[in-house]
Amino acid sequence: MSASHPRKILAAVDGSERTNRVVDYLLSLAKKNASLNVVVLNVQNEPEKWRLRGYETFKKDEIVDRLTSDVGGPIVRGVGRRLGKAGISHNTRVEIGAPVEIIIRCAAEEGCDLIVVGEPRPGAVRRWLTQAAGITLGSVAGDVVQLAETPIVVAR
Repeated sequence: MSASHPRKILAAVDGSERTNRVVDYLLSLAKKNASLNVVVLNVQNEPEKWRLRGYETFKKDEIVDRLTSDVGGPIVRGVGRRLGKAGISHNTRVEIGAPVEIIIRCAAEEGCDLIVVGEPRPGAVRRWLTQAAGITLGSVAGDVVQLAETPIVVAR
C-alpha cells in the first residue's frame, strides 16, 4: 500500500458490534496510509411481503426510502462521523437487496481494491456445531470471501 496512491476501500457495515471492528480496522490502517478513501456501505435486505403487513398503504418506493434513510442512513452516517474525525476521506451508500451480491457489485462499481467486512462472533450453538460436527453456517462475510475477486479483510 503506497502512501502516494490512495487506496479505495469498501467498508460493509450493519450497525452491529462488528461495525465497530470494521471501523477500528480502518482507523488502524489510516495510521499507516493517510490517503485512504472509504466507501461506507450498508445493505438492507429486501422486505419480504409478509413483513409488510400493516404497511399496505405505503408504496414500494416509500418503503425503500424509509429503509435507506431511516434504517441504513443513521448507520452509514455514524460510521462516516467516526471516519471524518480521523480525517479519512469517505462517502456513504445504502442499498437494498442481497448483501453478498451488493457488496461485490458496489466494490466493482466504486473501483475498490479492498473490501472490509465484519465477521459475527459465533454464539454457543455455532461454536458447538463447528467443533463437534464440523458444520459451518454461512455468513455474509464468509460468502463474500468465497465469491469476491477483490481482496477482503474480515475484521474480527
